[in-house]
Amino acid sequence: MARRHGVLIAAAAAGGLMFAAVGCEKVAGPSSKAEVCQGFEELGQQLLQGNGVIGNPLFHKADDLGDLAEHYEGTADLSQDAGRLHDIAAADSTSDAELTDATEQVAALCGHPLGIGFGAGQ
Repeated sequence: MARRHGVLIAAAAAGGLMFAAVGCEKVAGPSSKAEVCQGFEELGQQLLQGNGVIGNPLFHKADDLGDLAEHYEGTADLSQDAGRLHDIAAADSTSDAELTDATEQVAALCGHPLGIGFGAGQ
């Protein structure tokens, strides 16, 4: 019985690690305008849906967009937005206004403010 119990704990731990890794993709190379705007759309949709109860998806989307903005190689400088988004992702709370302020350059690139006009910048 002790062995079986240990296997269940190990399986639960592995499942927890797998669950924690979902949605935590890091950008490996340069990102395009389409990729940045897709991440922006996803953050806006998550903002409208709310953060949820499990996993803080809003903060993961902010971090993901921060990675995309950090690796953007177009003419717009998204580095300030990237830094702000990473700060928000590491925080305990945020607001609509803070996210909107943190995505000013991305919003200009994509052609609409956060959470409004989905698909306009692509």
